[in-house]
Amino acid sequence: MIRAAALWLVPVAVCLALYWPGLTVFFQQDDFAWLGLSLGIYSPRDFWRAMFAPMAQGTIRPWSERAFFMGFYRLFGLDPLPFRIWVFLTQFANLALIAAITRRITVSRAAGVWAPLLWISNSVLISVMTWSSGYNQALCAFFLLSAFYCFLRGWYGRQWIAFLLGFGALEINVVYPAIATAYALLLDRPRWKKTLPLWLPSIAFTLLHRSFAPKVAGGPYLMHLDLSIFTTLGKYWLWVLGPIRLENITTPPAWLAPAASTLLTAGLTLWVARCVRRRDWKPLFFLAWFLITLAPVLPLRDHASDYYLTIPSIGLAMLVGQAAWTANRIVSSLLILVYLGFSLPVARTAARWSNIRSHRIERMLAGVARARQLHPDKLILLHGVNDELFYTGILDKPFRLIGVADVYLTPESAERITPKPELGFVTDYVLPQGPTLAGLAQGRIVVYEVGGERLKNITRLYEATSPLQLKAEEPRRVDVGNPLLAYLLGKSWHAREAAYRWMPGRATVRIGGPRTARERLYITGYYPAEQLEKGPVHVRVSVDGQPLPESTVQRGMERFDFDYVLPAALVGKASFEIALEVDRTFTPPGDGRELGLAFGVFEVR
Repeated sequence: MIRAAALWLVPVAVCLALYWPGLTVFFQQDDFAWLGLSLGIYSPRDFWRAMFAPMAQGTIRPWSERAFFMGFYRLFGLDPLPFRIWVFLTQFANLALIAAITRRITVSRAAGVWAPLLWISNSVLISVMTWSSGYNQALCAFFLLSAFYCFLRGWYGRQWIAFLLGFGALEINVVYPAIATAYALLLDRPRWKKTLPLWLPSIAFTLLHRSFAPKVAGGPYLMHLDLSIFTTLGKYWLWVLGPIRLENITTPPAWLAPAASTLLTAGLTLWVARCVRRRDWKPLFFLAWFLITLAPVLPLRDHASDYYLTIPSIGLAMLVGQAAWTANRIVSSLLILVYLGFSLPVARTAARWSNIRSHRIERMLAGVARARQLHPDKLILLHGVNDELFYTGILDKPFRLIGVADVYLTPESAERITPKPELGFVTDYVLPQGPTLAGLAQGRIVVYEVGGERLKNITRLYEATSPLQLKAEEPRRVDVGNPLLAYLLGKSWHAREAAYRWMPGRATVRIGGPRTARERLYITGYYPAEQLEKGPVHVRVSVDGQPLPESTVQRGMERFDFDYVLPAALVGKASFEIALEVDRTFTPPGDGRELGLAFGVFEVR
């Protein structure tokens, strides 16, 4: 008993030794979007919508994203430690399951130790171990491993519970029937019929997901069902082996990574072929695990990510775990040394780097919170934001989580940050040049530079230099929730509420003109779902008196996004007026205001 416990603790100890910086890592990227879900819950209806409404790419992950982030945020706020402890505990459970499954299949205690050790040592796990949004991979792995372990033990009822719960963690859960069927056909033929009912929930979930997922015409999530799948598979294979990833932390000799990858691939291929000649099908099952769990993301040619290898790498770890005790001791020891020699330093270095990067975000949030205390009535501009800080710490709007509004980037940021339209538009976060100059002149703006241990107030310096760099032009993006842009709105608009404003039956907005004929007008807004039960709302839009096609807000469009082709006559104009009119308004009980639609942003791009 003591020996067995000690062997199980070895992978756990390695996990802590490698990834301990991940225990104190701060929130990054998508974390802020999921944390923000709690801010929009005011009723039971809001809660159920936040838990189960399809979101990015039509995903529905109530356990691994919605409940995880909303629950821990309500209990612990922005303290990341409880989040991270829970992730690590889930990974410890996964290590135990990998050990138990490998030992049961191979009938080897040594293989049962090596498999979880090799898995947790693989540097492809860095995202899961240092990024809270990666929890969906850890939790899905837990459900897949739990269901499969129950299948091995003949606990079919428990298998079904784990399998069905897995659909709330990650879409990859649909492949579980293929895993169970592959095992039965290769290693336990009499039980293959027991896997057939498992396919029904997976087929149903796939059809449901396809109905919710938005149609993709381009971008990184476009599926490429062609021969490029094999190129993507080759890329993932090199990543999961480890040597090529050494280039992420150093510059090794050009021949080193290809030579080491070739050595590992050749060694595993020869060993698998030897096992097959002896009619030992276990290595084929471990390879099947790798391929089956990776297959759903192989068509995403333009969105390859090591994050997707978290679950497939379990198959490789079990494969090498078996080889560690059945292959030639010298050869297997050499292969494992090569594998660990490349993966361990990458995992260790990447964990430290992710921790350091995350705390830059934490310092920025603390600085903005302090700036709001010092300047409660002023708009805050951040200067010197680079690509890394923007895409990891600002893109997903973290400032709302600390109760701070009216935070923007300086106008120069639009040129300094590399555009990535597939993630979002930098202009959504930048204060335009004209309002910046006006706000500075009126003393309504404070400017802070980021990049150091703390934010630095550079308002006076920026005031002195900005007239030489900025132009007093009409902005081509009008955020109606920004008080500095209120001068661009007609007199009929109601007072702003958070990040939006209500219009009555009719309203106007002035905005900077298009520079080319390809630019369009984009409008975003909001309409309460309960009002749409009375029927759709029709919106008439005109620009400088020229009507554009009528738009409709209907059920399912509580948040709407319209875009319009602009008349060619507007190209080159300094500005033009947008007139808006709705065919129905309402008056909330006890409010007294006539409300048409709530708008957020008008933009020409």
